[in-house]
Amino acid sequence: MNKNKGFTLIELVIVIVILGILAATAAPKFIDLTGDARESVMAGLEGSMQSAVEISHAKALIEGETATSGEIQIGSDFYALANGWPIAVSGTGVTTDGFGIKDLLEIDTTADTGDFEITSESGSTIIFTHPDAEDKLTCIVQFDNAVDAETRPDITTDFSGC
Repeated sequence: MNKNKGFTLIELVIVIVILGILAATAAPKFIDLTGDARESVMAGLEGSMQSAVEISHAKALIEGETATSGEIQIGSDFYALANGWPIAVSGTGVTTDGFGIKDLLEIDTTADTGDFEITSESGSTIIFTHPDAEDKLTCIVQFDNAVDAETRPDITTDFSGC
């Protein structure tokens, strides 16, 4: 009577083939999480921007700064407002050299080391992108100034290229 206990070579090969098939189908789902991480970082920027807009607008209302141009002071810094809302780009039409939304959020846009890049910046619009985005035109958070006191700034996103 042969009472050898163990696996045959064929059984071991079948198990290895099955494990290989499972690894080949499951690995891509776990390997490429960088796009999701970039998208999450950009969504975090959008949320921070929304919060900063609401808080600074509340402070502007309390201080009566709802004119076409104005400013609020936070700490020792002045932040520029348009119609009681924070503006995209620093210091247009304020009594001091007020900062824009980038400075309000303390966003680091330093070349090669910053958390975000600015792909477009004008008097009323600023567009941020992730420095490692696959497509810098479609991994963005865009901030547009408020057009009047009743309309909040427009914050739009496109994460399709992250």
